[in-house]
Amino acid sequence: MRTGSPTVLRTLNERAALELLLRYGSLTRAELETHTGLSKASAAEVLRRLEKGGLARKGGHKPGPAGPAAQLWVLDGGAAHVAGVDLTADAVEVAVADLAGTVCATHRATASGSMTDGDGLGFIAGALAHAAAEAGTEVAELDSIVVGVPGVVEPGGERLSQAVQLSGWPHLGDLTGLGARLGQDRVRLENDVNLVTIRELSLREQDSFVLFWLGGGVGAGAVLNGALWRGASGRGGEIGSVVVPDPVTRGRLHGQEGGLLGDLLGVLPLAALADAHGHTLAAPGDVVALLAGGDAHPAFLADVAARVSSGSSRPSACLTPGSWCSAGRCAPRRASRCARSCPNGWHARAWPPCRSWAAPARRAPWTTLCSKAPSTTPCT
Repeated sequence: MRTGSPTVLRTLNERAALELLLRYGSLTRAELETHTGLSKASAAEVLRRLEKGGLARKGGHKPGPAGPAAQLWVLDGGAAHVAGVDLTADAVEVAVADLAGTVCATHRATASGSMTDGDGLGFIAGALAHAAAEAGTEVAELDSIVVGVPGVVEPGGERLSQAVQLSGWPHLGDLTGLGARLGQDRVRLENDVNLVTIRELSLREQDSFVLFWLGGGVGAGAVLNGALWRGASGRGGEIGSVVVPDPVTRGRLHGQEGGLLGDLLGVLPLAALADAHGHTLAAPGDVVALLAGGDAHPAFLADVAARVSSGSSRPSACLTPGSWCSAGRCAPRRASRCARSCPNGWHARAWPPCRSWAAPARRAPWTTLCSKAPSTTPCT
C-alpha cells in the first residue's frame, strides 16, 4: 500500500473521528472539523462512511447561538463489544461493554480453591460466556478481552511472570492457555493497577503522574510523558518489594534495618495496625470502613499516613511527578487529610508541592481497556 494513498488517508481520517467520538461522546460536524482540520466536505464524508459502516449514528441536536441546531453524531455502541475480566485470589468478575463504553452486563463468580489448571481456565471462560449471554452476544463475537491480574505481566501482555496474590488459583500462574482457548489475538493480560492508571490517564489532562494503589496489597502506576511506564521486564510500579522503615508509633513490624513495603500496607497489615491502636475488628476487611469513616483514632490515622508517605516517597524521589493520584479501597481519599495526619514531615517528602487527587474509591481495574469513553461502568 502506497503511503499517502486515498485509502490510507480515508482510514486515518475515520480512525481520528472514532477516537474523538470515544473521547467526547458526541460531536457536531463543525467540531470534528475543528479537532481534525478537515474541510467541511471531508468531515461530512467521514461521518457518512462511519454511519454506513454502522460505527456512528445521528444522536440529537446541539443548539447554537444563532441559526438551526447542529446535528450531533455519536458512536453506535452495538457495532462492537469488549470484555474486561477482574481476576482476584478468590473470584472473577466480568463486564461486557459496547463500543460507546456502556456496560451491557456484569457477572461475578467465586472460585473454588481446589481447581486444577484446566478447571481454572474453564471457570474464567464460563464466566465470560455468562456475561456475554447477558449482554446479548457471544464470546466469539467479542472484539477484545482484557484480563486484569494482581501480578507482573511480561511485555506483550501474553504471560504472567509473577502472580503471588493468585494463590487462590492453584496451578494458574500461566494464563496463556486462556488465549489459546479464546483467541490469542483477542486476549490481553494487564496488571490491575496499570489498568486503573491507564483509566486515570484517559480521564485527565496529565502528562506525568504516579498513581499510588492501596487495596488488598500495595502497588503503583507511573505515567511519563503521556505513556504508561511498564519497565523492561513489566515490573514497573511493583513497589511492594521496596525496603522501607516502619515509622509507626505502635505495632511496628520492621526494625532499623527496614523491611518490605508490602508487609506494611494493604488490608491485613492495616487491620493489624488498627488492632494495635485498640480498634476491635470483626474481620480484617473491616479496616476499609474504619479508614473511610470518622471513628478511627487519630494516632491510627497518623500511623497509616506515615506508612503511606514512607512508601510513596520512593517513586516520588526517583520520578518527581507533576501530579499524584491515590486509589484503592484503603487509600486516603484526600491528600490534605493525609497531610494533616502525617507526622515528622513525611508528607512533604512523599507529595512535594504538586497537584493531587483521589480516584473513585472502588473503581474496578477492568473498567479501563474495555473502552476509553467516559466511564459509566459499575464498580466492584
